[in-house]
Formats: sequence, C-alpha cells, structure tokens
Amino acid sequence: MRTRRSLLLALVLPALLLAQDNPAPAGAGDAPPQTREEALQRAGVNLVAGPQKVPLGKAAELELPAGYSFVGPESLDRFYELTQNVRSGNEVGVLLAPQYMLFFDYDEVGYVRDEDKDKLDAAKLMQTMSEGQTAANEDRKRRGWDELKLHGWATAPHYDEKTNNLKWAINLSTSADGHREIFINESIRLLGRSGVMNVTLAASTQAFKAAEAEADTLLARNFNYVSGEKYSEFKAGDKVAAYGLSALVLGGAGVMAAKAGLLGKLGVLLGKFWKGIAAVLIAVAAGFRKFFNRLTGARPDGRE
Repeated sequence: MRTRRSLLLALVLPALLLAQDNPAPAGAGDAPPQTREEALQRAGVNLVAGPQKVPLGKAAELELPAGYSFVGPESLDRFYELTQNVRSGNEVGVLLAPQYMLFFDYDEVGYVRDEDKDKLDAAKLMQTMSEGQTAANEDRKRRGWDELKLHGWATAPHYDEKTNNLKWAINLSTSADGHREIFINESIRLLGRSGVMNVTLAASTQAFKAAEAEADTLLARNFNYVSGEKYSEFKAGDKVAAYGLSALVLGGAGVMAAKAGLLGKLGVLLGKFWKGIAAVLIAVAAGFRKFFNRLTGARPDGRE
C-alpha cells in the first residue's frame, strides 16, 4: 500500500462514500483531484499547509512541517462527519502526513498522577475495550456506519517516565471489507500540567512501523505545551485528576470504573458508559479508495 500513490495511500479516511452529501463524479470539464488534500478540500474541509505553527487549543502548539497539512477547529465537524467518527467536543485538530494521520484532542482533567505505571493490566484492558466496542457498534449500525472489531494489541500499554507519555496500539478491522484487512490505531497520551493531550495515530499495518517512528520524532521535536502547561510545572494546589493511567487507556468508562474499583468487572458499566471506551478509537479503513474512485469518476459505484 505504501507505493500505491494513485490510491493516495488510503490510510485513514473510512467510508467517505457514505457522507451525507456524496460528491458527484468529476465531469468531462472538471479535472479530477490528484491528491488526498485536494479531495478533502473539494468535500468542504479547509486545510492549513505547512510550514507554520498551529495551535492545539489553548494549552499546546505544533510546528507543522512543510508538505504536511492541518485540519483546524473550523473544519473538524465536516472532517469527522466524512470519516464516520463521533466528536467528543475536545478535538483540537488533525495532522495530515503523507503516510498517516494524527488526531489531537485535549482533555482538561487536571494533573494525572502516574503512580500506577507498573500496574497496567493489558489483558483486562483489552477485554474491556472489546466489550465496549461491541456495544458501540450498535450505535454505528444505527448511523449507517461501518462496524469496527478489535484484534488485540499491536503494542501493549506502556509508560515513559522521561517524557511522561503513555502509549499503546490496537489492531482493528472494519466491516467495509468484511474485516479482511487489519489496520492499526496507536494512542499516545501526552501528560500536561492541567490535562492530557490525546493523540491517535492512524495508519495501515504495512505503513505502521515507519509511521510510528516518524510520528514519535515529530511529536518529540514539534509538539510543545505552552509555558505554564508542562507536566513538570505542576504546583501544589493545582487540580489533580481523579484517576490514573489505566483509566486513560479506557477513556470515560475507565474513569468511572477506576472510581468504583471495578476495572476488571466492567460489565455493569458498559451499558451506560460504552461511549467513553469507543471514543478512543478512530475508524480506519480502505473507504477512502471508494470515495476517491467516485470523486474522480474512475468507478462511480465506489467499488474497489
């Protein structure tokens, strides 16, 4: 997939074909879009082109490299609609890199203590997330969206004390192709003084290792909390989150479970709080190929 540039590497825009206002195929007098960015702009997404500095809410900022694009707050509703992802309200931007995408959202929950860094139970966390996604799929079906299925850890949750970053990666598939192709979502939690920047790396399995390495370098060099918001700038009296690292892996449902002491027995909570778990996933699929085929007129029915 890395070399199939005619498909724009089709990494992370699931089922754009199913957007409410499907774009019409290119006509005889219309030049078809040649890039992913052009296709998105035609679909109503405004893009910021690098190099330049872009804000990530009020707490952080990102140096956007040349050749990369950024979806800012004014276009996030449209972008999330097209990519069949539910917004939580915390989203601050999306980075479009040649081989992958990074989704950023900031949760102002306070300072997250890391005392449980050695108590991350990967097996229990995956079981809980899988159960939560099963429940979330019922809502996705009602919306007419593709269903997602989790296939275990690509990388189990682990914490870096030097950078105060929590990281894990999940194998998942979509019903768009009958769950044949496996994609990877990598989640990174960048701890700050007043909250957590949640970063999701979406890439195909084939491109993942290269994308992971590049994204790690980009975040280390180009992402910064603004002055006063760094994890190391915590002071006595600051707001402290009511949960730790395990709850961050699970999202909102994990928070409730942590408070109730039910991390390993979340069945009673899933019915009410499944959205908190499902929110940590970004749907990834080959759906962009269908969208691109329809937009260019190559295959108006959107088939592969």
